[in-house]
Formats: sequence, C-alpha cells, structure tokens
Amino acid sequence: MPKTRRINWDVLRVLAVLAVVLQHATHAGPNVHPEIGEPLFTVSLEMGASSLVVISAFFACASLAKGNRAWFLRNRLARLLPAYAVAACLTYWVLVHLAPEGWSHLEPRDLVLNILMLQNWLPDVRLVDFSYWTLPVQLTGFVAGALLASRVRGRALSVLLWALVLGPLVVREWIGEPGLLKLLYDGLGAHRAQLFAMGVGVWLWSRERLGNRHLGALLAAALGAQYLHSDNLEGTAALGVVLVGVCAAAGGPDWDIAPLRALATPIRWLAGISYGVYLVHQEIGYVVMERLTPWGPAVQLAAFLATAVLLGWALTALVERPAHRLLTASHRPALARWLLVVGLRAQSHLGNVGTRPSRPLPSPRPVSQPIASAASPLITGASLPAPAGNSQVR
Repeated sequence: MPKTRRINWDVLRVLAVLAVVLQHATHAGPNVHPEIGEPLFTVSLEMGASSLVVISAFFACASLAKGNRAWFLRNRLARLLPAYAVAACLTYWVLVHLAPEGWSHLEPRDLVLNILMLQNWLPDVRLVDFSYWTLPVQLTGFVAGALLASRVRGRALSVLLWALVLGPLVVREWIGEPGLLKLLYDGLGAHRAQLFAMGVGVWLWSRERLGNRHLGALLAAALGAQYLHSDNLEGTAALGVVLVGVCAAAGGPDWDIAPLRALATPIRWLAGISYGVYLVHQEIGYVVMERLTPWGPAVQLAAFLATAVLLGWALTALVERPAHRLLTASHRPALARWLLVVGLRAQSHLGNVGTRPSRPLPSPRPVSQPIASAASPLITGASLPAPAGNSQVR
C-alpha cells in the first residue's frame, strides 16, 4: 500500500523558495539596480537558499540509504542539469538582449562555463545568475556522498560531519594569496559544507543513529560556522528556525492540520515547480521589474512573482520532467558510473553494505521520504529504475 505524501516537506520547501524570491525582489534587486525604485516592503533575511541545500542533503541520505549509488547520482544529474542548462541559456538571452544597457557584461564564454558549473573554479567567470551558486555546491555534495556512502560508517561518519563544520573554518585561515588551496576552497564551495553536515546530521538522527545531544551540538556548531562564513547574524538565526522545522518534519508526525489540508493542492503544486522557480526568478525578474517601474512597487512585485511562477512551471513541465524521464529510461546509468570513477566498480561486490541503518529493526519515527506522484526538483528516489521515483525534495 503506497504511503501518502507528507505535506510538511512541501511546506518547508515552499517557504524556503518564497524566502529566496522575496529577498531578491525586495532587497537584493533594489540594492543592485537602484533604478528599479523603492520596494513595497523589504525582506532582507538570507537563509532560503541555504535551507534548500540542507533539505537536499537530508533527502540525498534517504536515497543513498537504498544502496544503489549509481542510480542515485544518475537521477540527480537527470533532474539537475537539463533544466539548469535551459534556464541559464534563457537568462543569458534576456540579460544580453532585453536588459537595460550596462546591466550585463556577459559573454558566450561565461554562459558555457556556467553551464559546465565551472564558475566557482574560475575567478574571472561572470555568473549568469547569482542564484546559481547552489548548483555546483550541491553537485559536489552529491558526488561526494555517492563516493563515500558505503565507505564511511559509524564513528568515522561522525568525524566526517564535524570535519565538514570545522575543517573549512581552519582552512580559510591558511588562505592568503590566490593559489591551489584557495582554488580548491572556492571551487568545492567549502564555506557551505556545514549545510550538508546539518542535513546529514538530521537524517542520521531521524534514523536513531545520532543522539539528541550530539545532534544539538552539531547543529549549534554548524550554525556558528554559518555565521562566521557569512557574517550575517539575522540570516543565521532564521536558518536556525528553519532547522527546527526540518527536525520536526524528519522526526515527528506529518503536519496534518486543517489550514494546511485546505491548501494542500497549491502547496504541493508550488513545491513541485520550486526548482524551476529558483532557476529563473532572479535576473529575469529584475528585468521585468525595471520595465514596470512606472507602475509602482506593488505591480512590480506582483509581476516578479508571477513571472517566476509562470516560467518555473514551464521549465518544470517542458524541460525538467521530460528530460528526467528520457535520461532515466535506460537501466544503465553510464554517466553516473563514469562520474563515480573506478571506485564504484572496485566495490561493486559489496552491494548495499554500509548503506542501511545499523539496527535491523525499522525506526519508530515516521517515514521521512514520502512518495509522490509528481516529478520533483533536485532530489528523487535513487535506487528505483522508474523515472517518477520519490519526489518530495528540495
């Protein structure tokens, strides 16, 4: 009997994406492009994108626990890359051809290197859209998770989590002039590693593989690292509030309350297109707002939100889901196996060893990876060959 889709994760995802969109529309946009004019109100909290990375890390663990790392990575690539490439091309075209003069200095080289996700590795590359910082970071995390899933267990896993939190803080003190160390630090997005530690830690806790005190200490340290890296106390505090919600969703019952039940359909629909919305909302939205400056801030904000939802839906329906179905139709995830390098083949005889919880009995906590019928952004079920898979992610 299929499990019902849990609304709690959809609520968290929608709130996180809404926080990103509102912060860009009412704070970042007017600051970067003063000609847009004064906003109707200001949402300055910078925590939405970080929250999405935490949720992605949580569901990556849930998928990797099924044991097939090649399927996991293949599904991630099939979900991430085609929609990202199309969104980058669309954003590039809008900025080059429709944006006001002086807004963009993008060149074709910038677009190509952004699509290849090399913008963090090459300092002279201009970002097509500043929202895209999460994509290379998540891809790095997914590949690392697939490589380490069966190799790091028990105490070594706890050491790894703390290394993700504390290691980048130590390394950044050694970074001086540009060089190999700085290249690796920036390219791998090491200053975001604590976000993965948060998501992995909550998942381990939800499976009763991490104690309450250990999780509390880990999350506190990770939030401290987030503040030191970002120098943003308000955003870090807001991320802490989101973490409370993530823990409640992972370790408690579904949020089956009347107001959410009444809004279940639009919440689930918005959650289903949230990755598309994230990819196309920022720079294109700024251009829309600039064109509507004479109409005032209320119309500008409404148009920004409407454009994000409309283009996000189109990207999801016309690119992300069809591409995912096409790329996951084969039962041979060759690209994923290539990205996992020789390590996957060398350990293929180990099967699922090290990927299941240490206890033979299932956790008494509710299932944290709900099954849904709609395709999703970013995270999907990894070990199932069917393209629909588990979709409640990002």
